[in-house]
Amino acid sequence: MHAWEIHLPPMRQALDTVLDDVAAHYDVGQWWDVQPHPGGFRIAAEAGEFAVAVAGQRSDASLRFEAMLLAHLEDRAFLAPRLVRTRAGRPWHRSVAGAGVLVSELVRGSVVDAALAQHRRRSMRALAGYHAAVRSFPPRLRVDGGLTLSSLEREGSAALEAFTGLSGWYLDADGRHRLRSAASYLWRQYVRLPELRTTGGATLPRLVIHGGFGADGVVLDGGRPGRPADGLAGFERARYDLRALDLAAALKTFAAAPGGFDLDRCADLMAAYDEVERLSPGEVRALPAILRVERLVRVFRVSTRCVAVGAPEAVMQEVVDAIETEANRLRWFEEHETALVEALASSLVG
Repeated sequence: MHAWEIHLPPMRQALDTVLDDVAAHYDVGQWWDVQPHPGGFRIAAEAGEFAVAVAGQRSDASLRFEAMLLAHLEDRAFLAPRLVRTRAGRPWHRSVAGAGVLVSELVRGSVVDAALAQHRRRSMRALAGYHAAVRSFPPRLRVDGGLTLSSLEREGSAALEAFTGLSGWYLDADGRHRLRSAASYLWRQYVRLPELRTTGGATLPRLVIHGGFGADGVVLDGGRPGRPADGLAGFERARYDLRALDLAAALKTFAAAPGGFDLDRCADLMAAYDEVERLSPGEVRALPAILRVERLVRVFRVSTRCVAVGAPEAVMQEVVDAIETEANRLRWFEEHETALVEALASSLVG
């Protein structure tokens, strides 16, 4: 028996408990199909198809916030999942198993093909439409406990040093050389993090961002009565933060290229967004810095996780590959930052 098999019965029991709670507390009629779905499962029932988000670690405040956001988007006629309330009228339910349960109507649409320019533009317009819709959304949910630039500078260097020392016992000469080269470059990047405080983050636009924007979260031509419309789904990571974080996610989703970014795609994406929501010059200038920090955060996380669990040799090799890849991506930003900013700003109105 494998270690992971030991946990299967409790997991199955917990899932059955959640399903029983949904049947008891939601009026969706008789079910005839239950399938896995991102963040939970999908139910086909007499009343329609529903997405059931199961959030074991989320707080009541987070669930309440998402429920309010979905209600707001419906009021604004933005295409997004529609909240389904419990029989008692509550916007979400806390299962006896301890998991938070939030049920919404399943939104179906065409699959986004990132290779199609039209799909990329429509996705950016949908993101811009979402940002326009939440501008009037008053609640704020801030996620605490994130890394600051100061803590990332200090802890990132320490985590990388710890991983370098630990991995030396497992790597061959080539692996040690590759890691030393990448780590030397990355240490300099961590030391330079305080410089990014001058990118104007305090003055950049803030709103309730999607927080997990990607091709899977875009709904093209949602199947509802009326004119065709594009929208978004998957709001479990929505929070009050810099709007530019969603834009950075969009660039990674639709403009990433081997070693860096496709500058023509970057320009096209920003132009499509700017048609719906005006971008500020400060946001455009800040995007490369945001993307750089995200790369350094990833190095910190994989290094920390590997040291904490004492990963085996095969995993050590994979982490070295990941660290080397992130170092190469950061080198690309250093070499192309001016061209990237020019591309991002080239198609903006005004």
